[in-house]
Amino acid sequence: MNYQRKRILLYSVLAGLFTILLLLVSIGLNSSGYPLQGSSPTPALIPHQVDAQIVESPSQALVEVYPLVEDKPALSVELTPAPPLLEEPKLPEPSSVTLNTYVPLPAPPTASAVKGAVQSTTRPTPLPSKISIPVLNYHSVTIDPGNVVVISPAKLAEQLTYLHDHGYTPVSLATFISLIEGEDVEAAPEKPVLLTFDDGYIDNYEQAMPLLAKYAFPATLFISPGMNNQEGYLNWEQIKKLQEAGWDIQPHGMTHPHLPRLSADQQAFEIIEARKQIEEKLGTKADVYCYPYGEYNKTTLKLLKDHGFRYAFTIEQGNATNQQSPYLLKRHFINGEEGLKSFIRKLSTRD
Repeated sequence: MNYQRKRILLYSVLAGLFTILLLLVSIGLNSSGYPLQGSSPTPALIPHQVDAQIVESPSQALVEVYPLVEDKPALSVELTPAPPLLEEPKLPEPSSVTLNTYVPLPAPPTASAVKGAVQSTTRPTPLPSKISIPVLNYHSVTIDPGNVVVISPAKLAEQLTYLHDHGYTPVSLATFISLIEGEDVEAAPEKPVLLTFDDGYIDNYEQAMPLLAKYAFPATLFISPGMNNQEGYLNWEQIKKLQEAGWDIQPHGMTHPHLPRLSADQQAFEIIEARKQIEEKLGTKADVYCYPYGEYNKTTLKLLKDHGFRYAFTIEQGNATNQQSPYLLKRHFINGEEGLKSFIRKLSTRD
């Protein structure tokens, strides 16, 4: 009998424990939000605390701990949340540096290329055809070995003969201007060339004039009137005879100064007074300038423009063209120490 009672008591205890275990499992599942299929939801236990204080911050809220069965940890079911949706990976933007990076972009379409665009009736002014003329820059004509600005009469005669024999036509200053400005193109010589002499040395009258007269070649002489009658320079009588022989006389400064070193007023005197004296003495227009030493600055250019000069010559090397600034025409310096081959190369330049 005692044995039977013990067995019944044991079964009762085990049944009670099993019932408690099922109850705990049911409570744990309901509190996690996952009720067992077919079971009714168990209402959540809400602690009743009369003296609980109202707290502003969640971090300060009281936490109630409810111990369950001592030494019997509650069964917990850990649910792994579904991984968040992955964002579509962004592909790196293509580099802007390509093989064509340094190639000019194509021009935007013109009005005529855009369908329906209103087209302008104004036609763009076409660029003039390039006119290029060699202008030769001489100085003194005498014997002075080693001096590159001096050419011997024999070398000058050789060069003039080459021009004559190879179809070159030295032109007057007026004809040169007409050609540069595109006038009388049909009547233009096939190989025009302009001969210029700087400074007004007396040997231009004594040596160069007879040599040019042999072929009836005209030339342009740039003089500084303030240096006339000085030793080695022309006087007005000689200048007039050169003019009669077909030479154009134009200003080269009053005293052959370094213009950029002068004030605006001083530059104005050098430029305007030289032109005034030439026009008064020779009765000719003197509106083509030649920079002494080839030097000028912005003041110089402004003065020439303000006082109505048409053109000005530099000592920059090359042909004069109608695409250059009218105040920055190029010339070819004639080096008296160079031979005929060098002279021919200058004539063959195509700027």
